[in-house]
Order: sequence, then structure tokens, then C-alpha cells
Amino acid sequence: MVLQYRPAHEYPHVSIIRPLKGIDRDMQRTLESSFRQEYPASLEILFAVEDPHDPAIAVVNQLIARYPKISARILVGQDNVGINPKVNNMLKAFDQAQSDLLWICDSNVYTDPGTLRRSVDLMLDDRRIGVVHHVVFSESPDTLGAMLDNAFLVTNHCRMYLAINSFGVASCLMGKSNLYYKSALDSVGGLASFGQYLAEDNMIGQALWRAGWKHTMTGDLARQPTDIDSFAEYCRRRIRWVRVRKYNVTVATLYEPFTESIVLGLLTAWALHHLYALDIISSFSTFFSCWFALDMLFFYRINHGPPPSWIWFVVSWLCRESLALPLWIAAIFGNTVMWRGQKFRLHINGTVDVVK
Repeated sequence: MVLQYRPAHEYPHVSIIRPLKGIDRDMQRTLESSFRQEYPASLEILFAVEDPHDPAIAVVNQLIARYPKISARILVGQDNVGINPKVNNMLKAFDQAQSDLLWICDSNVYTDPGTLRRSVDLMLDDRRIGVVHHVVFSESPDTLGAMLDNAFLVTNHCRMYLAINSFGVASCLMGKSNLYYKSALDSVGGLASFGQYLAEDNMIGQALWRAGWKHTMTGDLARQPTDIDSFAEYCRRRIRWVRVRKYNVTVATLYEPFTESIVLGLLTAWALHHLYALDIISSFSTFFSCWFALDMLFFYRINHGPPPSWIWFVVSWLCRESLALPLWIAAIFGNTVMWRGQKFRLHINGTVDVVK
């Protein structure tokens, strides 16, 4: 099927903001994906970095030299408007962006060349769409922690993220790759007002949702090379973000265990035993096997192919499923998190403060 695009002159200028901090895995490839967007109108790429000696600057300079026809520049420094270092870093790019269409894309995200055009098409089709976002898809795991994170992101997280957004019952937004109207963000307080939250992406999504701005998605993936080095790091990351969500979307977070295979399987097996006297072990085994098969099919369809190693993928999937409830329990009982070497205390309104 040949895709029918609108005339090139109908596409607006776009500003791409990519916050940087240190060297990410496969960084040249991920950042280069912004330069290689097949977009019919002009665009600018703003690289925001806090430290003038950050090694990421050298990578960006190489790309700027390689693509001289693309308007791209590096903005150094930060504005301390809150505790969120990503917001502090991006604010200078947000203020200097020349377009009302802003594509905020993390430095460790790769997107296909047609992603921007397809995203802008959706916003031009419906002017009430305030954000187009892309589901995160992990790739290239090479440690146990990375494999566990990969198993989480490409099955449970991806499945639930797509389901919630398909039904459109609430805002569900992850800030890896999002296209916004700058004017829409300004209408809900501007980027600086979200510097008081760790999960600024979720809070921005909720604010836009409450203001009547629609959310939508393309079929594109925000591909992220997995960067977790250890089992302990995986556990800390899962606990951190469940704990943050507990204060941002409390009801959904409390409901999470009932979307997991083991808890839901045990409840189903108990119900079938109570109602029809079926064997609990057999019922659970059948339920769990079907869940596994559907997750594998889901991954295959989203990835358009198999994982590099089915054996390791299955092992990491089983470990991930087994750890889901213990890590959720650990996250529920606590109100502090570690992020980028700093300890934060979470508050019931979603804000945080630094623990000194």
C-alpha cells in the first residue's frame, strides 16, 4: 500500500529537543536518527547539556559536521527551576525553540526516519491532539539486569501501555519520545512548572489531559538500547518507578498486581476450583502457559521478528514475572528513591524534595 501524504508546504517547522548527560550506549546511532528524519519541512535540533565538559558534546559535534544542511546547535547550562535535572537541562532549549511543535526525545532513543512525519500528520489531522507519543521498546540486552528490563519493557509494559492508550480512559504517557505543541505546554503552566516532579512526563500528560488535549500514538517505536548493568540495578529501577507512580497515579499502581500473570493466574485457578472443582495446579499451569504464549506472540508482532536468543528471553521473562510482586511490595512500603546519585523523598501530591 502506498502512503498518501499531504503536500510538503502544509508541514510546519519542528524543533527537536534532545537532552544530554554523559555517553549513552550506541549514542551516535540514537542521536543520528534525528538528523535522518525524512521530513518535508525545515527542522532544528537543539541539544541541551548541563556541563560544558560533557563527553556527549564531542559526539554531537561529529554529527553536526556530518549533516551541515541540518540546523543543529548545542545549548550549555541549566536553569534551576526544580529538583528534576532533565527539566532544568531542557528549559533553555524549550525557551529558544523556534517552532510551536516540539519533539522531546531522550538521548538514548532511536526512531525510524518516518517517525516525525507520521506524528505531525496526526496532529494536523486533529488540532485537539496536544501530544503524540511513541511506545518504548528495549533492545540489545547483554547482562542479566538488561535482560530482565528488556523482558519487562517489551511485554508487560508495552502491552499495558498500548492497552491503556487504545481505550483512552486516562493519560498514560512516558517521556522518551513525545511531540507537543509548545503553546499547549504553556497553557498548562509551561515546562518549568513541572520541574518539581520526578515523573515530569506523566504529570505533563495528566495536565494536558485535564485541559482537554487529546493524546495519540503512531505505530512507531522509541527503540532504547538497554543500559542496565546488574540485577540489583534492575530491581532498584523497578522499585523507584513503582514508588513514584504510587504518588502520581495511586489507584492504577495499587491495581498493578492484578495485571500480572502470577497473581491473576492464582486468582483464576482458585475461582475455577471453587466454582467447578478443577485442580488448582493444572488450572494455574494452563493459565500461565497461555499467558506466556500470548506474550511471546505479542513480542514477535511488535518486534517484527524473534529475539536474538529465545532461550535467554524465556529465562529472563520467567524471572521478571516471578519478581513482579516482590518488587511491587518493596516499592509500596517506602517513600524515598535514589535517582542519578541523589536521594529524594516523595510526597502524596507527586512532588519531591532532596534528602540531604
